[in-house]
Amino acid sequence: MQTTENNRTVLHISKDEETYIRYGDEAMFKGEFEKAVQHYEKALEYQPDSARAWHAKANALETIGKYEEALKCYDEALKCDEGDAECWFNKGIALKKLGRNKDGAACIDNGVHIAMGSG
Repeated sequence: MQTTENNRTVLHISKDEETYIRYGDEAMFKGEFEKAVQHYEKALEYQPDSARAWHAKANALETIGKYEEALKCYDEALKCDEGDAECWFNKGIALKKLGRNKDGAACIDNGVHIAMGSG
């Protein structure tokens, strides 16, 4: 939206869940993982049941080695969208990194079944 103030055109940019997810994605691309987490958290303030924001936050946390926190976020993402095969797969990888191989394999298997249309 644009308005005119003091004979100048001012562009007002609305910020919402999608805006902050994009900021987070850009930070991830730049390798600014902590900053990405902050942006995804901001997105979740706007839309607490955003599977996409929870999943992205989990990925960022996993990238910086915060596996337990990442698992909580993967769980939140899956509460919002239990049919997200990639999220199941990523949760499985995080579990394996924590040495929970059996649980990790089960999540990965679930993700594969969903992706193949049999889950």
